[in-house]
Amino acid sequence: MLVRHLIRTAAVSSALASTLLMAGGAGAAEASGWEVSLSGDSPATSLMSVSTVDDDLAWAVGRKGGEGVIMRWDGERWAEDTAPGLPAVWQWSAVSAVSADDVWAYGSVGRGQALVHFDGERWNSVTAAGPADDSWPEVPIDAVPGRLFKGGNALYTYSGGAWKTFALPARVDIRGIDAISADDAYATGMRYPVDGGHPVTYHWDGTTWTLMEQPPLLTGTDTAKIAAESSDSVYVAGWAVGPDAAPPVPGVAHWNGSAWEDITGALSALYVHAIAPDGRGGLWVTGNDQAEPAQADPVFWHYDGATWTKEAGAPASDGDTRWPSYAFYDLAPAGSSGDFWAVGDYSTPMDANGDQTVNGLIERSSTAAPEAADS
Repeated sequence: MLVRHLIRTAAVSSALASTLLMAGGAGAAEASGWEVSLSGDSPATSLMSVSTVDDDLAWAVGRKGGEGVIMRWDGERWAEDTAPGLPAVWQWSAVSAVSADDVWAYGSVGRGQALVHFDGERWNSVTAAGPADDSWPEVPIDAVPGRLFKGGNALYTYSGGAWKTFALPARVDIRGIDAISADDAYATGMRYPVDGGHPVTYHWDGTTWTLMEQPPLLTGTDTAKIAAESSDSVYVAGWAVGPDAAPPVPGVAHWNGSAWEDITGALSALYVHAIAPDGRGGLWVTGNDQAEPAQADPVFWHYDGATWTKEAGAPASDGDTRWPSYAFYDLAPAGSSGDFWAVGDYSTPMDANGDQTVNGLIERSSTAAPEAADS
């Protein structure tokens, strides 16, 4: 999870609150605040991560069938990155872009791992520290000037060509990392098993990682996502299995510099896969909607510091219209405009043989986050 550095300086434009549905209402928003940027028969069947340098440069990574793919935004369109040097992988699961000539991507090769760095001209393989994570191959990375952070079955930092490893307790796995600087980073994950397990969060101070207080979320909440705006504003999010086959129970907590607060509120029935601060004291959340009755549209939730609102994403022209088929796995600011990128996938309707096609999906917000509610 991945860098969201632009959000800390992004200028957010005025809101179109009429496109939003207040949480607790029925159905999705009447009009979408999002537009499709890539769908259909593209180079990707699923996209797992996105990272932005500026308005005209971003990367998204995922796979096409059983082969990893890296996409690049040039300010006008998304296209497959053709820079030389990429190894063959099954999937690229994480990307973190610091600048046009400092981009990292992590992927899976069988039961092994691949780590590459783009120097502005080509991709170069870098030996990754530690063994591949058999439990969660989608290992998080996050890069800032001068340092790379990597999670999984341990916490790793890379600087000056050397790795440093911080061992974790048994059954702890790090699922998300977000760095503010080379000396200030946060990581989240879970102490497994899920049944009876609990969230864990760590802070990096430039020298070592320290375990923070446990976020006050439901036991069994798999906090796989983290977003750090500053040392006194850090969000963690995930979901727990619902009782008796009920929809998933999402959970979001906010760290204010001294304590955690559960801000889940009206957020409900969502497999939380991605979060991103909106730059105004609020938070975007998305994933895979499981609300009942089922809605086919992709879904985004926004928290303005007091209230959650639910917004429909833009449906793909060939997407299934009968039940939920959309999932987003990452969010990132789309430059300095206040817009956001969301990446994931969706399925098409079943054909006569009962088969479906899964296509990669990239959407861009066409409206900014709503104004924060008065306190």
